[in-house]
Amino acid sequence: MESAFPPTGGTPPPQDERHLLAEKARLLAEEAAAARRRMEMLVSAGDSLARSLDPDETLQAIARTLVPGVADWCRIDLLDEAGVLQRKLAYHSDPERSRVALEMARRLHAQPETLGGMAWLMRTGQTHHGDFSQIGEPTDPATTEYTRTFGMRSYFALPLIARGRTIGAMAVLQAESGRVLSHDDRALVLELSRRAAVALDNARLFAEAEAARRQAEKANRIKDEFLAVLGHELRNPLAPIGTALELMARRVPDVAVQERAVIGRQVRHLTRLIDDLLDVSRITQGKVQLRREPVELQAVAANAIELTRPLYGKHRHPVALELPTEPAMVQGDFIRLSQVLGNLLVNSAKFTPADGRVTLGVRAVGAEYELRVTDTGCGIAPELLPRVFELFVQGRQASNREAGGLGLGLPIVRSLVELHGGTVQAASEGEGRGATFSVRLPAAAPAPASEPEPTTAAPQGRTAARILVVDDNRDAALTLAELLEVEGYETRTAADAPSALRELESFRPRLALLDIGLPQVDGYELAGMIRARPEGQDLKLVALTGYGQDQDRERAQGAGFDEHLVKPVPIDQLLETLERLLGDA
Repeated sequence: MESAFPPTGGTPPPQDERHLLAEKARLLAEEAAAARRRMEMLVSAGDSLARSLDPDETLQAIARTLVPGVADWCRIDLLDEAGVLQRKLAYHSDPERSRVALEMARRLHAQPETLGGMAWLMRTGQTHHGDFSQIGEPTDPATTEYTRTFGMRSYFALPLIARGRTIGAMAVLQAESGRVLSHDDRALVLELSRRAAVALDNARLFAEAEAARRQAEKANRIKDEFLAVLGHELRNPLAPIGTALELMARRVPDVAVQERAVIGRQVRHLTRLIDDLLDVSRITQGKVQLRREPVELQAVAANAIELTRPLYGKHRHPVALELPTEPAMVQGDFIRLSQVLGNLLVNSAKFTPADGRVTLGVRAVGAEYELRVTDTGCGIAPELLPRVFELFVQGRQASNREAGGLGLGLPIVRSLVELHGGTVQAASEGEGRGATFSVRLPAAAPAPASEPEPTTAAPQGRTAARILVVDDNRDAALTLAELLEVEGYETRTAADAPSALRELESFRPRLALLDIGLPQVDGYELAGMIRARPEGQDLKLVALTGYGQDQDRERAQGAGFDEHLVKPVPIDQLLETLERLLGDA
């Protein structure tokens, strides 16, 4: 009798074996296709995330990678600047559902202890997956309302970690599709979350860098505006001083010659310092231009001592000079070299007591000249010595900050000396043992003797051209008008735009010198008003102003000026400009 049960051993029928092999091949093919799709998704996601550093575009790229291919929804929360978790994305293939979900999420806040909630992920740093039936109404009504509204069924939530820091949390959710994430799907989402975290952090860093750049540009713009106004306000009083000196030289050439020379040098020095102030960006970028000429270092030493005389008078210690009898010539910028020696003398004065000594010497060393400032002051600590020429480096100071400052003098010395092709060194045997600063510059051949320049005499037979001077600084306007009259011109002055327009009609000048910083109507506007009048069509206009930056010159040209001169302008340059313009008229 044959058994009712099939045999327990032996080989399966051929058709069953073929069926099993075919099923196994199908499953392998499906797994291979799924793996290929996951790899393609990762590649696509990588390309999308790499294309943009905009935070919103990065969020959208992450969501589009996951929805609807892997999940029905994607949510992303990120920490804001205050460290508070904020919902940034609630993404569905239906934009309207996305909008409603995002609004609801911002209104409803899950309890921090809710398992798998965003706050829980941030706190624990763990991933979590499950279905929403695990969350009951009594435990978290906000989450229950949210999930019921959109038919949420299951979720996979995980923290976003970049560079060892948790920056937010992400969740993928299944709803109307009824899909369940497989183990491989969760592995894909996990890998995407890692890439997304890095991309979002990169976008954050880029946004912060851009914000910092904009802030820096704004600060730089404010600085430039401040320096322009400051330069204008500082240059304005220097102009009448220089003009008054020129008047004295022409009217009483033999009176107070030495005093006038001192004032003139100080005015030129202040003018150069203001130029440096307005050109601070070029200085910090190493773009200072030297005005090279044969320079005698004895004259540089004398000028530097004169520039620092008030400080040395205050500290009550004279400067001893050790200068060669033969001219010590270098090729350089007289003002800049005076600044170098002046800074070194100021440094020594600040750190040398009243009973100390400061010596300034010049000597030949091979093919170079050495300028040396030696003092018997407080000296330099060994650990500070290698850094004395760095920006903002200072030694110990008394509590009253008598020897204070910004720590810029010595760095400026080094920069200017190097621009001259020289070197500078500091030496000190330690605190309380004084210091020596040595500058070496390439020697140059002595300059040939030059014939004395003839003094400028008032022009003979010059047509008395009419010039209108417009400046709200009364001293500047009157002294300049007086000087021009000595030079043979006929002048009138005005302090503002209305009076200038009246003088234009009654005086009929051939040329007008306009200050830019006039009250109510500035010089640019006044120039436009003048050009709009028939009597202003052929009038020569010269901007004589304390605003001296490149954009000021461009604006003056655009406003209709023929020339732009920066106060205090050398009188010879002003007179040459007037003759050239009036000669062209």
